[in-house]
Amino acid sequence: MNGTRSFRTIVLLMLMACTIMVGCGKPNDKLRTAYGKRTGNEAGSVNGTKGLSEMFREAGYYVRSYSVVSPSMLRHDVIVWFPNNFDGPTPEFRDTILKWLQEEEGRTFVYVGRDFDASIQYWGDVLDKVDPAEKLDVMRQRSLAIESFDQLRNYQTAKADYTFYKIERDAPRRIARSLSGPWAEGVDATKTQIELRSRMIPADEDSIYEGFNSIDGESVPVHLVEDTEILLGTGNEAIVARLGSDYSDNQVILVNNGCFLLNLPLVNPEHRKLAAKLVNQCDQSYYPPESVAFLETEAGVRIMNADQSTDGNSGWEWLSKWPLNLVGLQMAWWLIVLCFALYPIFGRAKRLPSAETSDFKKHIDSVGDLLQATDDHGYAQLRVQQYHQAMKGDTVYRRSKVRRGDGK
Repeated sequence: MNGTRSFRTIVLLMLMACTIMVGCGKPNDKLRTAYGKRTGNEAGSVNGTKGLSEMFREAGYYVRSYSVVSPSMLRHDVIVWFPNNFDGPTPEFRDTILKWLQEEEGRTFVYVGRDFDASIQYWGDVLDKVDPAEKLDVMRQRSLAIESFDQLRNYQTAKADYTFYKIERDAPRRIARSLSGPWAEGVDATKTQIELRSRMIPADEDSIYEGFNSIDGESVPVHLVEDTEILLGTGNEAIVARLGSDYSDNQVILVNNGCFLLNLPLVNPEHRKLAAKLVNQCDQSYYPPESVAFLETEAGVRIMNADQSTDGNSGWEWLSKWPLNLVGLQMAWWLIVLCFALYPIFGRAKRLPSAETSDFKKHIDSVGDLLQATDDHGYAQLRVQQYHQAMKGDTVYRRSKVRRGDGK
């Protein structure tokens, strides 16, 4: 398939970028580690989501990123949330998602936990591939990445309940050696690198109703997430879980962490198979979804009443509102053309009109300026006297007894 080849090309380019970073004398100066970004300069980060978004795009989805929850974002069919913190959805955000699921069929909300850092995996992978002279620096970078990630985790509570799921963060670090569940079919578990730090416990029917009954305010559609299915697991714990209902095609997909969905882990072919299963899981309804929103947040989720995307407000949003959108763009275009026509100078400069020589006043002013420039009062009087004599027809005496300079 062309889509598969295109994505493989992206992955190969990522591999080449990683190789170049290692080959340069100072790989630590070029490694990008920003988490959960799919656009901008950080799209190529080892912790980015560009690879996953391209898989959605190749599957035929329209993909866009948002930094806040806005009406524009809630018009999408699939919402993928990669928070850059360990907090789960707040009660307000959970209510917003449940009401969004209730509005239309075929919608999916995907939550991917933060408890993974691909930069640690990166430095571990390249340790055996660099020159001996660079190994000490790579080991130092890996230690710094581990220290930074552990400090981030140490500020989190050991246990937390987010209604959709419960989390236990005091579990030991472990690698999934075997996989189970529908997503495990066709995936070689021995070739995966699924790293787990926290233990995710998806909610069952009783805990769902108990959790939402404690929330004050307007009732929420709890029946949309009353059933739980483990899509991917290892041993007796869940890696990926689905919350849904027999009465609706909508679903909530919970992923323990992004160890097989971020840019660097997607270099692994087995991880790409799991990511493809996530993409396919979003298309399980009679009405196929068409658009995907990637929600990228740092600390908490902001819920806005007005549309606001990651691009921010440019000040030209009024051009997209009816009825101004009918003529606004045309008016703006012609105003721009008018400004370019009136103000800038294009081509050869215009020739200014020449001064008129028939104006006798200008001649008098010029003669006066010349006489003043001589700084000789006597000489100036003589020239004026000669002029009056010439106008009367008298004899003009052109010689003066006073020398220039004597009459000052």
